[in-house]
Amino acid sequence: MGGSSDAVDITLRTEDLVKGKAIAEQIAQLLTDHVPEVKEPQVSLKDGMPQIEIELDRDRIYAMGLNAYTIGNEIKAAVDGIIATQYKDGSNTYDVVLVLAEADRNTRPALDHIFVNSQMAGGRMALSNFASYKEGTGPMSISRENQSRVIHITAAAVSGAKLNDLDDKVRTLVQGSIPADEDVIIEYGGGNADMIEMMTKFLLIVVVAIFLVFGVMACLFESFRDPFIVLFTLPLSLIGVVAIYLVTGTVFNVMTAVGLLVLVGVIVNNGIVLVDYTNLLRKRGYGLQEACVEAARNRLRPILMTTLTTVLGLAPMAFVPGEGSAMTGPIGKTVLGGLSFGTLMTLFLMPTVYYIMNKHSDERDARAEARRERIAQGLTKKQAKAKTQSAARIAQPGRIAEEAGV
Repeated sequence: MGGSSDAVDITLRTEDLVKGKAIAEQIAQLLTDHVPEVKEPQVSLKDGMPQIEIELDRDRIYAMGLNAYTIGNEIKAAVDGIIATQYKDGSNTYDVVLVLAEADRNTRPALDHIFVNSQMAGGRMALSNFASYKEGTGPMSISRENQSRVIHITAAAVSGAKLNDLDDKVRTLVQGSIPADEDVIIEYGGGNADMIEMMTKFLLIVVVAIFLVFGVMACLFESFRDPFIVLFTLPLSLIGVVAIYLVTGTVFNVMTAVGLLVLVGVIVNNGIVLVDYTNLLRKRGYGLQEACVEAARNRLRPILMTTLTTVLGLAPMAFVPGEGSAMTGPIGKTVLGGLSFGTLMTLFLMPTVYYIMNKHSDERDARAEARRERIAQGLTKKQAKAKTQSAARIAQPGRIAEEAGV
């Protein structure tokens, strides 16, 4: 997924590789002894072949008017060679390289035989006057990140370990056991950091997907209110996702975010069907409450059929173990749990939400219609109210007689 495959990845940034390697090995031993949730801690910096270092007495070279750059070039010219001139033979050109004899280069060069020009000393100075050899061991490779040397301590996690708890435990252990050192900067990464980064990116993608789905539904319904009714099931479907993860003991990971992204596009289908049919019934003359009840009754079977086919199709992906199930399982469980609970919310809660959100608008439309009729008849608000009460009194005896069966 573009991140680290290790559950624990501790990075040491330091220019002193000797000190950094000692601290890295100490951290690796701490993980082995005190963190049973990890296995096989590894240090990226390995001991290499023996090497010889030339140590310079900087006080003496400054006193002689020299610098490390000039001395380094002289050593490089003696050991690796330097192009002094070029030899031409017709159309061919050859470099003339000055270098120590092969016998001298196969052994440790004598510092007395390598000279550096010093203007203050008035001639050439042998390296032995201000340099000495130091034998040691060099690393196999040096890793750099952001222009600084780094050492990685990595470890895998045992099956079922929670990355967030493991990360907290490792941080507490290292901070409590390794004293702070200004030459070594300790950074923490690994699976938990990668998951947080990926989840942040996927949540942004989910938000964009919700806006796109909202735009499609707004065009379909020609309304901004009905899409809100459909999207109301999205946060409620998370209850089903959390429930199935708790029942199965699955840990939230990056694949959960992928499942949520799929769920956004699937969960709204049933709501679109229900809301669209409710609007159709209202256009046919049904009252608000009657349309909500009738739409839920008539669309119960289609919604259950489409949900069951999707849920049963995802069941093997969610629960059957096999190769790659660690990646596909969380996606299947997320969509299955969210879709199952979201369907119940669509059938029972969405008609209620539709009724609540449209009741006030219907009352407002009725008042606006009454006001337009009153204005058309040229009546004041008080006259229109008196006319309505008079009509109600005239109709009262007839309604009583009708109820009595006369």
